[in-house]
Amino acid sequence: MSRRKKISAAPTAASIRKNDKMTGRLLGMKDWMGPEGMYFESLLEKARKFAKLYSFSPVSTPILESYDLYKKSTRRSADNEFYAIDGEKSERMILRPEITQGLVRAYLENNLVETGLAARIYSLGPIFRREKLQTGHYRESTQFNMEIIGDRKPLAEALLITVAYNFFTELQIKTQVQINSLGTAECRREYCVKLLAFYRERGRRSKLCRSCQNNMTKNCLSLLDCKEEACIAMRAEAPQIADYLPVESREYFTKTLEFLDELGISYNFNPYLVRGLNYYNDTIFEFWPVNEDGLILGKTALAGGGRYDSMVEAMGGEPTPAVGLAIGLERTFSRIRDKNLLTGEAEDDIVFIAQLGEPARLKSLQLFDELRHAGFNVRQSFVSDSLKIQLEEAVAMRAKTSLILGRKEIMDGTILMRDMDSGAQETVVYKKIKERLARKDKLIEKKVNNRKESGLYGGF
Repeated sequence: MSRRKKISAAPTAASIRKNDKMTGRLLGMKDWMGPEGMYFESLLEKARKFAKLYSFSPVSTPILESYDLYKKSTRRSADNEFYAIDGEKSERMILRPEITQGLVRAYLENNLVETGLAARIYSLGPIFRREKLQTGHYRESTQFNMEIIGDRKPLAEALLITVAYNFFTELQIKTQVQINSLGTAECRREYCVKLLAFYRERGRRSKLCRSCQNNMTKNCLSLLDCKEEACIAMRAEAPQIADYLPVESREYFTKTLEFLDELGISYNFNPYLVRGLNYYNDTIFEFWPVNEDGLILGKTALAGGGRYDSMVEAMGGEPTPAVGLAIGLERTFSRIRDKNLLTGEAEDDIVFIAQLGEPARLKSLQLFDELRHAGFNVRQSFVSDSLKIQLEEAVAMRAKTSLILGRKEIMDGTILMRDMDSGAQETVVYKKIKERLARKDKLIEKKVNNRKESGLYGGF
């Protein structure tokens, strides 16, 4: 009986490193290559398209920033999370652990405040944190940041939450919005006194995990964010920050929730949500992945954000309101089941939505998403209050149609439809606008085909 030559198994990465003494990848880092790398690049492109869709302008900031930029505005006692670098002449630098601070610095250094309009900017790139190694956490990860600087209205939070909600929905990732209010710095100081008093009663401190015991005097709000079961059980009896909010913060938070209700976005009021950063005030939020039954999956948020009205002034600017959103793209990618969802989006004739006044702006945001889901290629400029400026933007992006919504139209249940080529306008019943746009698209397509047949496009 003949012997068959034994075929050895393909060498593993571990055996290659052992045999060739190859230096391996650092812990907490990831290579993107092959089909997985291709799909991840498509996710990055989808993020860029989403930012453009909601009229956010791109800003690219350095990966290496001043240590002081983050030391004063990020987590308390976070030195152990930083990748700090010593530069020349005692200069301390840092691989950015977040993007927001760099965007605010760029906003100030490049005088974006001089435009007189709220800035809607976004950035896409790597961040670096010395994270505890666990599922969903990388020491280098990619963050998709969107910031609105110069707008102190609850609709700004509603817009960012809508962007993230639609981003995850299109990727078929089910999420639940967790939302809370941290109020003002003054009310947080009062609350922390009460919270610390609670944990010091009846020996509660000794029952906390080691991390919470160390953080009690450094960042008392982190006690609410702990994921250890014993700490979670204890916080159920603790006082809640909602009871210490000033009237203005309560009204602001209530208005934000009302906007989300009108936009049809479900949320969960979470009194223990604190975000772990010391620059937030008032509304904060996170997106948690859930399964088909609505049950939360894991302990890692896919996205988070909130209002940070004191940061611009703290960095040397004038008092300026601001709110931001950050989406973790590696975490998002891990939740996408069908990666083919990331490829292929066709451009079509642009429909621009213009508005006048806050009620019209909210209604326009609803219409924007209705038309987008119906397949229309819509654009808008919700940041502007000037109809003239909005229509100039519509011309600049070569929109075929503009839809104009103001107080009168809302009262009448109508919307003004303007042909951007001829300037002709007509009043359309609001509920029939999708039907009217569809008829116009068919008419344009018919005209183009007729012109092609008559030789105006180079035919014979």
